[in-house]
Amino acid sequence: MSHMKLLCLLISLLSMVLFSCKNDTENSSPPTTPKSTTVVSTVAKVATDPTVRGADITLQVEERDFGSIWDFQPVTTTFPFTNTGSKTLVVTRLQAGCGCTTPVADKKVLQPGESGTITVTFDPKGKSNKQDKKVTIFSNSVRNPEKAFWIRSYVNQFVDIEEKFLKLNEMTLGQAHSVEFNFFPVDPDFEILSMSGMGKHGQYISGEELVVPERSPRRIRINVSPNIPWGAFHSQLKIRGRGKTPDGSTITHEFTVFANGKTFGKIRTDNHILSLGTLAKGGSFEKSTLLYRSDGEPFQILNTAVLQATVPGIAANVEQNFDGSYKVVVSGTLPPTHQGPINAELMVQTDVPGEEVLKFRITGVVPPKR
Repeated sequence: MSHMKLLCLLISLLSMVLFSCKNDTENSSPPTTPKSTTVVSTVAKVATDPTVRGADITLQVEERDFGSIWDFQPVTTTFPFTNTGSKTLVVTRLQAGCGCTTPVADKKVLQPGESGTITVTFDPKGKSNKQDKKVTIFSNSVRNPEKAFWIRSYVNQFVDIEEKFLKLNEMTLGQAHSVEFNFFPVDPDFEILSMSGMGKHGQYISGEELVVPERSPRRIRINVSPNIPWGAFHSQLKIRGRGKTPDGSTITHEFTVFANGKTFGKIRTDNHILSLGTLAKGGSFEKSTLLYRSDGEPFQILNTAVLQATVPGIAANVEQNFDGSYKVVVSGTLPPTHQGPINAELMVQTDVPGEEVLKFRITGVVPPKR
């Protein structure tokens, strides 16, 4: 073969190799950039779909702050909400953390994309200082079946009280008692119109405003009658008056103080309130108290009874000790369906003059499961 023919053959072979490499490159997998474009397109498509496959609830705002308000000034606000799911939203109930807060929904059944409004009114009567109140929306939302929101405020009292819960401590049967407290009305000319006892033992108390030195705080005395009953003592004094607000309006205003203690005579006890504590549904309980005479003289327990019980099955038994004292036991088993407070009264009858009927409060609770 001549050199010329050999050269032509080599050139032909090289051309075939180069053409083959070019075709291989064009038929290979797409580069990285087109792959990224495809992923972005998929994400954009998902974003246009409903956020939840099912009912869902979204609040426009989850907190409202009323700022500084007066305790005689109820306030109202609104919380717009929307069903951002793909199925019908059903609001089953609204629950406020305090009886002072009232939520109302204008709609309870909302189609996907439909909106409604929850109107909340807060009554600050009896409140003071910083107040944070929670409201919970119960619904069939797949993500937020218990959706909470808050209202907040700072409550200024028209009549400020130095101490709202007064301690009478231990009192003696047949003897009068009293306790005093200062109060500070915004209006220095606030006029007291009436004072009345309330609560379980409210009939045994009365109130009077005391004469105090000039520039001293105004002061009220609560007087306790000497014929108060034996055992735990719970009372309230409601004061009603009239005064001018800072803007010059005249209002009638009420405020309440609590006066609690315990009263004994010759018979004493180590437990004047029988607290069963926190119990489970269907749970058993047993609580006891010791009754004895402070002068060491013998006495008899004639009878026991459980009265005004909110649950069945509370029994009372008595065991006499060697020293003449008595162990009184309350026990029982709760119904498996009971949930909430447990309240009752234990009555003990004795042969001691003036202390023939002794009463004990029985308390407990079965909390809801979380």
